[in-house]
Amino acid sequence: MLLDAIKSTPLLKIQKSASLKLLYQTIAHVGAFHDSETRYPPPKCHPETRTAVLSDISSWILRDARVGARFHWLYGPAGAGRGAEAETPVHWLYGPAGAGKSAIAQTLAEREQRNHLAASFFFSRSDPSRNNPRFLIMVISYCLAIWCRNTQLRAAIDFAVKTRPAILGSAIEKQFQELVVEPFEAIPQESWETLPRVVIIDGLDECLGSDSQRRVLTALFGGVGNQTPLRFLIASRPEPVIRDFFGQLPHRGITTRTELSDNYSTSRDIEVYLRDGFKAIVEKSHSDVMAHIALPWPPIGVIDDLVQRASGQFIYASTVLKYVGEEYSLPVERLELVLGLPLGDPDAFSELDVLYRQILSSNRNKTRVIQILGTILVIEDTRSLRWVELELFKFGYHHVDDWEVIDIVEQLLSLPTGAVTVSLRGMHSVLQIDSGSVEFRHKSFLDFLFDARRSGEYFIDKALFHEQLARVCMKITNDSSHSLRSYAKHSCLTHIHLAKSTTDLVTELRCFNFCGMIEWYLRDRSHDMSFYVPESISVFQKYATVLESHQIKTWSDSLQLGIYVAGTDGKLELSRKILSDLEVLLALEMDCYYTPLNALFPHYTPSNIDVLVSLGCTISYPSMKEIFLCLNPSLHSHSHSRASRNPVWHFIDFERGYEKLANHCLRTIRLNPCIKDLTRRQCLTMGPSSSLWGYAYAQSRMSELLYYSPLDLELQHELKKTMPYLNGTKELHKVLLWLQSFPDDQRDIPMEVAIRRCSEQSYELGDVNDSTRLSISTTTRRLSFYLQRQMTQGCMDDIDDITKPITVHNLVMHDLSMQLIS
Repeated sequence: MLLDAIKSTPLLKIQKSASLKLLYQTIAHVGAFHDSETRYPPPKCHPETRTAVLSDISSWILRDARVGARFHWLYGPAGAGRGAEAETPVHWLYGPAGAGKSAIAQTLAEREQRNHLAASFFFSRSDPSRNNPRFLIMVISYCLAIWCRNTQLRAAIDFAVKTRPAILGSAIEKQFQELVVEPFEAIPQESWETLPRVVIIDGLDECLGSDSQRRVLTALFGGVGNQTPLRFLIASRPEPVIRDFFGQLPHRGITTRTELSDNYSTSRDIEVYLRDGFKAIVEKSHSDVMAHIALPWPPIGVIDDLVQRASGQFIYASTVLKYVGEEYSLPVERLELVLGLPLGDPDAFSELDVLYRQILSSNRNKTRVIQILGTILVIEDTRSLRWVELELFKFGYHHVDDWEVIDIVEQLLSLPTGAVTVSLRGMHSVLQIDSGSVEFRHKSFLDFLFDARRSGEYFIDKALFHEQLARVCMKITNDSSHSLRSYAKHSCLTHIHLAKSTTDLVTELRCFNFCGMIEWYLRDRSHDMSFYVPESISVFQKYATVLESHQIKTWSDSLQLGIYVAGTDGKLELSRKILSDLEVLLALEMDCYYTPLNALFPHYTPSNIDVLVSLGCTISYPSMKEIFLCLNPSLHSHSHSRASRNPVWHFIDFERGYEKLANHCLRTIRLNPCIKDLTRRQCLTMGPSSSLWGYAYAQSRMSELLYYSPLDLELQHELKKTMPYLNGTKELHKVLLWLQSFPDDQRDIPMEVAIRRCSEQSYELGDVNDSTRLSISTTTRRLSFYLQRQMTQGCMDDIDDITKPITVHNLVMHDLSMQLIS
C-alpha cells in the first residue's frame, strides 16, 4: 500500500516535498552531520597517520557492502541465516579519551561521502542538541532521503512524515521503525544493492545517561539484518553500559571490533602528527619569531621524548602543539617549559597532568582562575538535564545560554566586566573561549581537575563550589539585576542540593526566607486552585528534602503536621468552611505526593478535584489569588509578597484533613453497594466519565489515611460500620496499628481481632483450592444467616445488598463482621 502511494507520487512533487522540508527544519540547528558548520574545523586524521586502522575499517565497509547486498538480493528473508554467516553489520570502534576516535570517524565519513556513506551523526557532550538521542533518528532518516539518491526511498520517508507529522516528536524507537525500517520495506529489495549502506555514529559515550546510550543501541540493533541493508560504525569510549551491550551473546556474532591501541602503530602516528605540527608552527603561524631558529626544530630526540610521554594518547600531542603554538607565545620557550617537566608516575595520563599543571601555573592569578573554572563547572550542573526536575522547570526554568556564561560568572563572583576573558587568556590550549562562552576542550582536563591526587592545588571540589554559590544565591535573590536575580532563584535549590554541608551554609539555611522564593516560583499558578495547591505541596516537599540532606529537619517535620494559610487581603476573612475544605484538599495533595494518582489509575488519571467529587466532598473555595500558603510564618517576609501587610495565619492541620478524608473514604466504600463487588482492576481501568474514582481511591488508600488520622471514636465507629464492605482494601495491618493506639478503655478488641484475621486472610486468597472452597461454603451459610437476622432486626441500610453477587473477599469480611456485631 505504501509502495503504491509512492509510485503514484510525481517525482517533481517529491523533490518539492513540504514533509522533507519539515524534517529538515526540525534538525537544521542540530549540526550533527560530519560536514556541519557547528563542528568546524572537525578533527581529522593526518594524511600519514592511522593508515592501518582506516584500512581495516574500510575493508569492513567494502566487504559487507558486497556480501550484504548480494545475500539480500539473492535470498531475501529466507536467506538471512546464510547471509549472517558472512556479514557483520555493526563495527564498534573504541578507545580511551583522546585516542583519536572522532578523527577516524570524520576521516572515514569524508572518504565515503560519495560512495558508501548513508548517514552520519556526531554526538557532543557539551551541545544540548547533540548530547541526547532526540534528533538521532531524524538526522539518519533525512540523510537517507537525500544522500542515498533513491527516489523511492526518499518518497517513502516523505510519505511517513506527511501521513504522521507527530512522528517527529515520538520516541526514537518509534521513529526508527517508521522513518527508517518501514521506508526500506516499502521499496524493492533488489534496489538495496545499489544504495549507500554505512551509518557512522561517533561519540555515543557523549550521549548523556546510560539509559539513553542503551536505547540508541537497542534501536539500531533492531534494524540490522533483514529489515534494512544498513551497516553501523559506532565509535565510543568503552563505557560500562556500552561495553556490556556489545558483550551480550546475541550481539557478538554480528559485531566486529577495533580497539585503538598501539597495535595500530599509534606511537608512529603521533610522531608524524607532532613533526608536521611543529613544522607548521615554524613555517606558518610563527614564521616571524622562528626565522633565526636552527632547523630541524625540534630535534628528532625531542619528538621521540614527546611520543613516549604521550602514552598513546593523541590528546597529549594535540595539547602540546596548541600550548607551544598559541598565538602570543614564544614557541621555543613554551617547548622548553614542556620538556622541563618531570616525568613523574608512569601512568598513561601522568605527563598530561604535568602539562595541565604547567598551563595553569603560567597564569599570574591562579586562585582566580580556579575560582572561575569551578564556578563555570557548577553552573553547568544547573544546566544539566539531571537537575531540571529538581529546579522546578515547570515554574519558569531559567536556562543559561552559552553566550551568557561569562557574564553570569562575573556577576556571581563580583568581578569587573572582562575579568574572566583576561584571566583565562593563557588557557586556550585547554579551553575554547568565544562569544561569552567557555568550553572545555578535553574531558581529560576535567578528569585532572576533579581528582585531588592528580591536580593538587588546582583541585576543584565541586561540592564546595556549590556551597559557595548557594550562599551567593541566597544573598542576591532581590538583586537589581534581572538576569542575576532570575539565575539565583532558579538555581539556588540545585546548588544547595549539591553543596557540601558546612557550618556557614547550614547556619544561613536555617535563617533564610524560602517562603518568599517559593511564592515567586508559584506566581503564575496563583489564579487556579487545581494548579496552585498541588504544586505548592510539591515545591514545599522538594525544599524539605533538600534541606534535610543538610540535617535541617524543621521543614520536613513541619510539613508532616500542616501548613499555614493567610488571606492576601486584610479584609478577607477565611471562613471555617473554607479552612475545613482546605484541610481535606491539602491532605489529599499530601497523600498524592507520596502515592501519585497515576500510580493508582494508570489508564486514565483523574484530577484531585475529580477524586474529591467522586468521594462526595463538596468543596467551596475562594480564588487562590485571595490566599497565601506558607510553611513557617516566622520567616515570612512582607516584601514582594502577596500576603496582606498584617496577615492572620490559620494553621491547616493535615491530621484533621486525613481524618476527614478517611471518613469520606469509609462512607464511599459503604454507601456504594452497586459497585462494591467490582474488582479493583475494573475500578482502576474505568474511563474519564467514571464515577468509580472515589471508590477505587478509597479502597486503595483508606488504610493509610486511617493510620495518620487522630484517635477519634466517631471515626472508629465509622470503620466498624464499614467492615462488611472492605472489598480488597489494601494494607489492613495499618488499620490494626491505628486501632491498637487507642487508650485501653477505648479499644475495640473484637474489631481488632477481625481486622487481624482479615489481614492474614488477604494473603491466602490468591489460590482457591478445595479446602478454601469448603471454607467459603461454610462462610456463605453463616453469612446468609447473618443477613437474614440483620433484615429481621431492621439493621440493613439497603435491602438490595442481599441480592448482589458476593466476592470471596466480601464473604470473609462479612464472616468476620458477623462475629463483631453479634
